[in-house]
Amino acid sequence: MKKFKAFTLVETLIVIVVFCIGILAVLQWLSQTLRNKDYANTQIKAAFFAREWIELVFNLRDANYHKELPWNCIFQWSESLKDDWNWCTENLVPGTILKIWMWSGENYIDVKTSELSDNFEQNLSWFQIYLHTWSFVDWVTTWYYYNHEFSENNDTGFARYLIIKWINWVDDNDKLLKIESHVLYKRGYLTWEKIMETFIWNYEFNQ
Repeated sequence: MKKFKAFTLVETLIVIVVFCIGILAVLQWLSQTLRNKDYANTQIKAAFFAREWIELVFNLRDANYHKELPWNCIFQWSESLKDDWNWCTENLVPGTILKIWMWSGENYIDVKTSELSDNFEQNLSWFQIYLHTWSFVDWVTTWYYYNHEFSENNDTGFARYLIIKWINWVDDNDKLLKIESHVLYKRGYLTWEKIMETFIWNYEFNQ
């Protein structure tokens, strides 16, 4: 009589356990990869938001220099003022925390001074930024921009604020400025704060 060989129950269970361990390892690897991708994407967006305002300050200073205005002048354009390039609505003031609105009414930018809280959640709520769209029907053009103004269903999940400081360790301490752009973000129980710093030379136009 011919004998047939077969797997025992123990051998079958061992194969199933090894197979399950392999599947769990692959799933763990995929889960970690997705988390790393999400984290990297978050950091890229945070860097973008932080860099955007640093570039805004540099652009503002350079534009004012060419218009022979004070470096921190915020100019509001209107028809009645189109020939008057020496009119400022307000100024960027070092030592304050700033919320900046872009495309706010007739202003290209609108600066609001604020105060920081010791509570992360309050800062995240107060400095929250939203995605806005602005369409020109006749020109068939759509602008996308980020603002502190509330926009339903366009919450970015990020918050940001800007700090301009005098540098006190240089001889002419009203010329060299330190720009700090802070971006806050929360995902679940994890919180991040990305800080981008640079220095800006406050050159004035010499008459």
